[in-house]
Amino acid sequence: MVGGLVVACQSGPQDVASKNGAGLADTTCSPGMEEPKAAPMAAAMRAMADQAEAMRAWIVSDLSTRPARPAWAKMPFEAQRPTDTTVLVEEFFEKAKAYHEAHRLVGEQPTAQNFDALVARCIACHQSHCPGPLKRINRLMIGS
Repeated sequence: MVGGLVVACQSGPQDVASKNGAGLADTTCSPGMEEPKAAPMAAAMRAMADQAEAMRAWIVSDLSTRPARPAWAKMPFEAQRPTDTTVLVEEFFEKAKAYHEAHRLVGEQPTAQNFDALVARCIACHQSHCPGPLKRINRLMIGS
């Protein structure tokens, strides 16, 4: 879980006790970062997007020149503190579970079809919970 956040936070996560008492991990990026300080869930989502961009590039690459397969680590973002705690409803956790199943399938069978199904899970959740990064997520789709 923390490994994915390290990707998002070049300086690494900080171990800080959660102030909201919800028992969620607080691994907010260090203040020396170029980007503004982000909630742990936002940092995890950025790391997930970076990982997805690398996998997308690998899937669409020419088989004859394909580099080594990129890392594909599970990132339990739903265990992180969100920017807005009102998103932590049952539907959010159901969508997170569906995401993780699609993520597992891409790891086992990294095809364009499975990857696009994963991205569709991201889009479905972000349409109802956090629409901000939809433009970036939509660009991940391989097919039409």
